[in-house]
Amino acid sequence: MKNFVCKLKLTKTKQADSCRPISDSFVKSEEGLMTILVLFLIMIIFTVGGFAVDIMRFDHERARLQYSLDRAVLAAADLEQDLCPAVVIRDYLEKEGLADYLVGEPIVTPDLCGSQAVTVQGYRRVEASAKMDVKMHFMQWWEVDSIATSVVSVAEEAIGNVEISMVLDVSGSMNSNNRLTTLKLAAQNFVQEMVDKTEDGKLSISIVPYATQVSLPDTLMAELPTTGTNPHANCINFEDTEFSTSSFDRNLIRERTLHFTHWGDYDRRPDNTLVYSEICESDTNREVMVHQKDANILKQKIADFQAGGNTSIDLGVKWGLTLLDESFRPVVASLAAKGDVPAEFATRPSNVASGDTMKVMVLMTDGANTSQYWVNDPHRAGKSGIWWNDDEGVDGEYVSYAQLVDGKIYTGNNARYYWPNVDIWEWDSDLNFYWARDQLQPAGYGSTFVDPSTMTVIEEADAEVSTDGYERGFIQYRCLSFTDGICSAFDYSTSRLVKYADMTPPVTPSEHLTWPSLWESTTRYQIYEDFRDYYGSTFAYNWYYDAVSSSGRSTKDPRVTAMCAYARDVKKVVIFTIALEAPSAGKAILKTCKSDDGAYYEATVGNLPDVFASIGSSIRNLRLTQ
Repeated sequence: MKNFVCKLKLTKTKQADSCRPISDSFVKSEEGLMTILVLFLIMIIFTVGGFAVDIMRFDHERARLQYSLDRAVLAAADLEQDLCPAVVIRDYLEKEGLADYLVGEPIVTPDLCGSQAVTVQGYRRVEASAKMDVKMHFMQWWEVDSIATSVVSVAEEAIGNVEISMVLDVSGSMNSNNRLTTLKLAAQNFVQEMVDKTEDGKLSISIVPYATQVSLPDTLMAELPTTGTNPHANCINFEDTEFSTSSFDRNLIRERTLHFTHWGDYDRRPDNTLVYSEICESDTNREVMVHQKDANILKQKIADFQAGGNTSIDLGVKWGLTLLDESFRPVVASLAAKGDVPAEFATRPSNVASGDTMKVMVLMTDGANTSQYWVNDPHRAGKSGIWWNDDEGVDGEYVSYAQLVDGKIYTGNNARYYWPNVDIWEWDSDLNFYWARDQLQPAGYGSTFVDPSTMTVIEEADAEVSTDGYERGFIQYRCLSFTDGICSAFDYSTSRLVKYADMTPPVTPSEHLTWPSLWESTTRYQIYEDFRDYYGSTFAYNWYYDAVSSSGRSTKDPRVTAMCAYARDVKKVVIFTIALEAPSAGKAILKTCKSDDGAYYEATVGNLPDVFASIGSSIRNLRLTQ
C-alpha cells in the first residue's frame, strides 16, 4: 500500500526512480527461468546428435564388415583358388581385423579344397556369416551399451548354360612360324578349362575348322538336302542372302561343293586317287564337330588339325553362328537321336529369348579373306562327255570325247563320241584294201555293242535296248577312198565285227565319267588342257571360265561384318576375335566382328595360350548371388 501511494504522489521521474528496485528484482527472476530452458534444449540437441553419431558408427562398422566378408567370399569362391575357402575367408578378415566376428565355419559346396572342386563338380558356392556388437558411446546414457549386426555373404562361381562355337583358321599359312602347333595347345587348354569349370550338361562346344571351305561330317551332311552327287566332299555353297543372318533354313536345297581343285595341272585318274589341295577337304580332320561336352573328344579333334588351303572367314563365321542359332535345333535333335550328339543337347541351340544360355563365338585367324571357288551348272551333274578306260595303255587313258553341238559338249540322246588315240583304219594285206570305222561312235571306246545278225551298234548304257545276243565290239567298213590317214568314202555293204576281246591286249569296258567323277580326280586346268587338245583353244578357254566361279575379299568382308552385327544385336552372341600375327586386312575385319573392345585380341605365337586363357576367364560367370 505504501508503494501504491508513492506512485500517486510523486512526479513521473521520481516515480520511476523510486520503483526501480522492485522491477529489477522481477527481471532477475525471469532470466533464471530462461537459463534452465536453454540448458534443457542444449541437452536434447546433444543427446540427439550423440545418437546420430552412434548410428553412423554402427552403419559404418556394419558396411565395413559386409564389404570385407563379400570380398573374402568372392575370393574363396574362385575356382582358380588353390587354398581352402575357409582359409581364404579367415585370411581376408584377419587383415581387416575382423576375423573374430566370423560365425561358425563357411558352408562350401562342394565341400572340397582347391582344384579338387573343379574336377568333381566344375563349380563352387561359398556362404559365410559374421556378427559384430558395435559399442555405443552416447546411447549408454539410456543403458544401451551396444547394437548387434549380422551379415551374410554368398558367392558362386559357375558357368550356367553355355554354347560355344570355336571357329579356327586351318588355312595353309597356319603352317608358318609354328602357328598350328601353338593353336592346338592353346585351344585344347581352353576346352579343358571350360569343361573343368562347368557343371556337366551345361556346356556344349562346337568346333569349326575353316580354310577355303568348311567340311561337314557324313552324319551332318545326311541331314541336309543338297544337289550335286558327291561321294567325297562334304561342303555346301550358301546362297548370297544367307550371309546376312545366322539362321539356317533346313528345307532349303543348297548346292553341294564338289570335290575339285582350282590349282595344279596334274591328273590323278591314272592312279585311281583323288585330287589334293581340293576346295572342299575330304579328310575327317577338317570336319566340323557339333555340340560336344567330352574334353577328350574335343581335344582330339583339335589335335588332328592339318593346315592347307585359302582363307574363307565368312564361311567359318556362317557355320559358327549357325551352330548357335535355334533354327538349327531340328538338325541337332536328329543327330542326338542317332547318338552323334549327347542326348542332353537335343534341345540346343537354345532360344535366345529365354535368356538362360550364354552363346559365344571365338573366331581366330592368321590371315584375311582370300578366294573361294565353286563349280557352276551344267558342269556339276550328269555325264561329262568324257570316257575313261583303266586298261588303255599303261596308266589308263581318256578314250572318248563327246562331239560339239553349237559349241557345247553334246551328251544327250543319240550323242556321238570321238575315239582319240585309237586308229580309224587298218590295212588288210589279203584283200588289199583298208578297213576303217566311222570317226564318231555311239559310245566310248570299249563300251559299244554290235548285233552280228544285223550289224547294228548300240551303247552299253542304253537301258531300253537289251544287249543279249550282242557282241562287245565295233564295226569296220571297206574304205573306198583313203588319204592322209582319213577314210573319206565307205562301202557300207562290206563290213566286219571287231571284238574287243580279240584285240591285243583285250579292251575292257570304258566308263562314261559324270562331272563329279571327272572333277574328283582331274584338276580344272588339266580338263582345260584335254579340251584344248581336242576341241581347240577357244572352246577350252570359254569352258575354263564358265565352269568355275569365285568370290574374293570385296565380297566376303561385308558378309562377315553383316553376320557379326546380326549375331551381336539380334541373337545376343558374345563374339571374341583373335588376330594371330594377321595382316592389317585380317585385323580390320576381326575388329568389326568383335562384341566390344575387350573382346578383340592381337596375338602372337608366344602369347596365344594366354589369350585363350583370358577369353576363358571372361566367359566364366563369377557373380555374387546375395
